[in-house]
Amino acid sequence: MARRIAAGEVIDRPASVVRELVDNAIDAKPTTITLSLENGGIDLVSVLDDGSGIAREDLPLCCESHATSKVRTLDDLYHIDTMGFRGEALYSISAVSKTTISSVTSGNDPATIVVDNGKSGEVVSGGPDKGTRVTSEGLFLEIPARRQFLKRPATETQRCKEVFLEKALAYPEITFVMTVDGSTRFVLEKADRMKRVLDVLSLDKRVVPAEMRRLTMEGGRFSLEAVCSSPALYRSDKSGIRIFVNNRPVEEFSMVQAVTYGYGEMLPGGSFPYCYLFITDDPTLVDFNIHPTKREVKIRNKAEVHHGVTTMFHEQLARTIPRLVPAAQEESLPVATGSAYPAVRQESQSVHSHSGGYHAMGPSLEEKPIDPMWFSKAREILGQEKRSAGMETDRTTDSEDVWKRQQEQADDSFIYLGQAFNLFLICQKGDDLFLVDQHAAHERILFNAIKQKRDVQPLLVPVSFEVDRDVDGYLSKNLDIYLNLGIALSRTGDCQWALESVPSLFKNIEQEVVSFIQQETGDASEVEKGLYAVVACHKAIKQGDPVDRTTAVNLLKQVFELEDPVCPHGRTFVVRLQKKELMEAVGRIV
Repeated sequence: MARRIAAGEVIDRPASVVRELVDNAIDAKPTTITLSLENGGIDLVSVLDDGSGIAREDLPLCCESHATSKVRTLDDLYHIDTMGFRGEALYSISAVSKTTISSVTSGNDPATIVVDNGKSGEVVSGGPDKGTRVTSEGLFLEIPARRQFLKRPATETQRCKEVFLEKALAYPEITFVMTVDGSTRFVLEKADRMKRVLDVLSLDKRVVPAEMRRLTMEGGRFSLEAVCSSPALYRSDKSGIRIFVNNRPVEEFSMVQAVTYGYGEMLPGGSFPYCYLFITDDPTLVDFNIHPTKREVKIRNKAEVHHGVTTMFHEQLARTIPRLVPAAQEESLPVATGSAYPAVRQESQSVHSHSGGYHAMGPSLEEKPIDPMWFSKAREILGQEKRSAGMETDRTTDSEDVWKRQQEQADDSFIYLGQAFNLFLICQKGDDLFLVDQHAAHERILFNAIKQKRDVQPLLVPVSFEVDRDVDGYLSKNLDIYLNLGIALSRTGDCQWALESVPSLFKNIEQEVVSFIQQETGDASEVEKGLYAVVACHKAIKQGDPVDRTTAVNLLKQVFELEDPVCPHGRTFVVRLQKKELMEAVGRIV
């Protein structure tokens, strides 16, 4: 009973069996690993490798509690460089299924042992010609209460596949083969990191290989490698960002945050890249001995790695220029899933959406290159439009209407047309129609204002909060970063802090500021940018807010004075429609 209870912490479904068996196979230094499933792994999970094998005399020990060949002393726990190290996997699998281990080492005859739900058999002759095969049959067959919680075979197969592909991503030097119910599902041949990522993505996603990049960086006691999408290719969620630490897939929010910070304004707001980030850190600085699934990790130099990740993306990725084009011009281009913003165009080939209307695309050979100064030139024609507008004859007989038009045209030579969907401010400039996202635009204006106004206001009652250990160390060393921004913090105890003063513009959003401080471990520029973005976001006009004409015109004036129309989160908030494009869209000849 105790054995099965312990096994439940490690093995909860066929995917857990796959994870543990593949980890052991990787440690054997194979060239090929083959996974076989039957009935979603519920009836059978088999992992075959051509690695170094297990000695015949060691087979009886394989399924004993805490028996492992990978940790010999207590200090070895702090220098882990193998995927397995606890001696729990085979012990747990054999407690809840019929487990067969067949193996051979160089120069010896193969041998096999069967452990049926905790009952160990004798070692007998026979097995593979090379390496090891471990088979788990009838998972939870003797524990019906556990078995009934398993999903449909198709769902369990998909989860096993996801785990197997995670391992394949981390070890491109190994060939990975998966068969399901006797049929080969895929073969991932030995490759470099870039090709392995593309091969894995191609199994169920449509991406443009030319838009994938490989980035690398050395950072002292750690190194970074990323295979990621250019800013032209993105998703609407963070599921395309995967983090690996010393080749283990982990759930590490701070590193996902570092990736998004690194892309910064290169992506529209609410959009995220495809990114497979591989962090190789000194084993003495990481600890996976936290949870049986090893999905969590403690990184002692987290702040340093976080900064390195952000810097690598910021320095090695180039930004693209957005523009709108009709969808009819891009029908032959490939489509990638997950695009949330189909209304902008990039200089390089981009992600595309199935939705109609306008789409993101790259320039064809017949097109002229996009002018990166289009927004600046739009501002430069203000004077010309004002003069030309005065020469036009208004045929309306309504004197009040004539006066209103003249006032509109006097507003920096753009005509404010109104508000659409309580979100978009619409104005006309010559032959261009501009749609401006009021929330994002106001965010940018506030962002710029906040950076210049630092009036500090002490809090009558300081806001107390708790932080993680790594953030506690970061704040202790970097208090001056926040102090320079007008934020006074004091340490009141172990991992306990208090917010004592903030700039006056931060009034009423102290809790949002605290939430930001609890998560941030970047350098001064990252803190400044992230904090101002949080403040601007909460202070700005919201989607759905009605805006009067005076406010709208004033906001548009400030928008056209900006050097770059992007909000603090990186979203381009100005869309330009040309008269020619609109006329062509409805079949008129210009």
